[in-house]
Amino acid sequence: MYSNKQIIVFIILFFSGFAFGQNSKKELDSIFANDVKTLFAKGELKESLALCKKLIKDYEKINEEKSVIKLYIYAANVNSNLFEIKESLQYLDIALKKNADLNDLNLDAKIYAELGRNYSILGFTKKALENYNKSLNIASSLPLRNKRSLLDYTYGLRSMIYEDKKNIQALYRDLILAHKSFPNTYNSSRLAKYFTVYQKNLDSARYYLDLGKKLYKEGVTPIYQYSILQRNSGRYYSELKDYKKAISALEESLAISIKLNKPQDVKDTRKLLYEVYKASRNTEKAIENIEIYTRISDSLITKNAEAHEIPVNHVIVEKERVNQQSKSKLYFIIFVIILLFTALLIAVLKKYNSKKKESDYLINTKSDENLQLQQKVNDAFEEVVQLAKNNSPEFFTRFKEVYPDFIDKLLEIDSKLRVSELTLLAYSYLGFNAKDIALYTFKSVNTVRSRKYNLRKKLGISPEESMELWLKNLV
Repeated sequence: MYSNKQIIVFIILFFSGFAFGQNSKKELDSIFANDVKTLFAKGELKESLALCKKLIKDYEKINEEKSVIKLYIYAANVNSNLFEIKESLQYLDIALKKNADLNDLNLDAKIYAELGRNYSILGFTKKALENYNKSLNIASSLPLRNKRSLLDYTYGLRSMIYEDKKNIQALYRDLILAHKSFPNTYNSSRLAKYFTVYQKNLDSARYYLDLGKKLYKEGVTPIYQYSILQRNSGRYYSELKDYKKAISALEESLAISIKLNKPQDVKDTRKLLYEVYKASRNTEKAIENIEIYTRISDSLITKNAEAHEIPVNHVIVEKERVNQQSKSKLYFIIFVIILLFTALLIAVLKKYNSKKKESDYLINTKSDENLQLQQKVNDAFEEVVQLAKNNSPEFFTRFKEVYPDFIDKLLEIDSKLRVSELTLLAYSYLGFNAKDIALYTFKSVNTVRSRKYNLRKKLGISPEESMELWLKNLV
């Protein structure tokens, strides 16, 4: 049987087949604003995504390239909210390629913001910050009406990285910049968290929680923002030791996150519930929530591993895009020079043409080198993975050749690490989980887990942190 939400979306899609077979841009824009965004605000993300995909095809029929790119970015955002990171990055790759010709700065800023968000979720903090900064630099040059919500969104996202890095001053700066750009329930609730957790200023926390509720009631705010507000209300009441209200707020936040199918938010709220139930001496509920938190953490680590190849591919695509832009600028300069100096002597013209040919040759040579480098990286990775699966004695030697900096960094932390320990860390760096390692190295799963646990203590990796992400951020 189909759910009511699925039936509603089916009806919208069915009648839209008649209604906008040859629709104008104005009509399609109306469907996006009134249907796609409304479904998203109500928390019906999958339904919003289905209608978004339909709209992409209809915009393509009328050759509205800018709107097509805009919808690809929107689809990437929805997928990111659903924690479908691989799909989200694929949509952004398409948007980036399409906008290379259009060169719309507003769209570029939105693409880089979404790329930063995905990289941050995957644990690639350097790439995340790089893309957030690109987005903010572009946004600063846009008209005020185009950049208010974009600045709010990007500053808010960047602040989460600073929070993870314990850079509280930068966290507060970005939260204030986000709030000044576009006050809403989300940034109000995060300011409440800042004053609750980091400043212990509960009066200021209460002010921003009340402001968040007021803004939620006044506008069409996505229900997701309300779930964040309730989560931080739980933190506030927990600080007051009013555990009954804390649990009520956190359970409401959890219910919304489960409905929206947002596993990262479910995980974070489960951890807070564990802490509150533990503080209120409800051991049974505390254990229940920490067990669910652990299961979700493990599943997210596995899901992230599947998407880790996409950022590498995207870096290559981005380099190709930069090369193409450089070529376009070079050709434009050549065109202007030809117009200005057509009256010059034949000898000067010949000399210029000679330089032009040499420049084109160097550009083409560089492109070939990039393609060859990409192929070598892919081939080397596949070779090392295959040696690992075969438990080959050559695996560790070849791994050191392909990733020399990785081994050096580990030995800087602990120079007494044995080859067997370095080999296990190499397996983890490549994305193999405990079961895979046990299978390929003919050891028991418990033995592998025990060795990984001992290595966590040696390297100072916290129990809550993914070993694979920690290792990848090492180099």
